[in-house]
Amino acid sequence: MAAPSLVFTLATRLLRPAQSCRLRHRPFHLSVVRNEAVVISGRKLAQQIKQEVRQEVEEWVASGNKRPHLSVVLVGENPASHSYVLNKTRAAAEVGDATVTISHRYTPKEQLKKHTVLADIVVSAAGIPNLITADMIKEGAAVIDVGINRIQDPITAKSKLVGDVDFEGVRKKAGYITPVPGGVGPMTVAMLMKNTIIAAKKVLRLEEREVLKPKERGAATN
Repeated sequence: MAAPSLVFTLATRLLRPAQSCRLRHRPFHLSVVRNEAVVISGRKLAQQIKQEVRQEVEEWVASGNKRPHLSVVLVGENPASHSYVLNKTRAAAEVGDATVTISHRYTPKEQLKKHTVLADIVVSAAGIPNLITADMIKEGAAVIDVGINRIQDPITAKSKLVGDVDFEGVRKKAGYITPVPGGVGPMTVAMLMKNTIIAAKKVLRLEEREVLKPKERGAATN
């Protein structure tokens, strides 16, 4: 499941003026004349964040600090997990008045629908393909698909990744929607890079405080 900070980042960047994130800005509640949902490109937003992190890291290193290091512990042989870690490795090389309702994969669909049809923003991370369908979404809502499921394509018989949302159906009714792949996934990788440099800075500040403590004691004694 995506961290709250990631969803917040995605939402705030989504609602920036159009020129800053290159998305058409539209209110959630649309007029009678409307187009299909704006597809939120996680790849574009992730690229923007990684560029910010890259600059921050270079400034950090130029100040005489060690380059931040990220360690990943992978348990098991899940192909999706391996793919995710590979993306992190590549990225590392590159680099309110709201009501929140939480449901889970065992919530009856009719009960789930009662919540989703009222929501301005729907975030799904249940791991169930086609869980969220067009009839469950309010006109113009933002739909953030965090689900990642590997299924067999009925036409090609090959394995493919899909989210929890019926993308083709929901995009005709939603105001904004993230695809799978290419939506939230790249954002989680980009935010991990950003959080790595933030963590490195916090560690340095703690070390600096520890170094200053004896000096402060000595000054107080004198």
